Amino acid sequence: MWKAIYIVADQAQADKLCGSLTEEGFLARVKSVSCEEDTAFEIQVPEAEAEDAQTVISNMGAEY
Repeated sequence: MWKAIYIVADQAQADKLCGSLTEEGFLARVKSVSCEEDTAFEIQVPEAEAEDAQTVISNMGAEY
């Protein structure tokens, strides 16, 4: 099962973050989520990797 661990409003930012997680060894994907006129992008990882992936994102700091 996939779990959303981060949400961004920009496709380029989502792709960059997903790529960084992949480089760190995580299986990650981007899912587009629309609500009326707004679109957001979820960064998803397998549920078993979610806590570790969130830690990596936190350690990346202001890059994202």
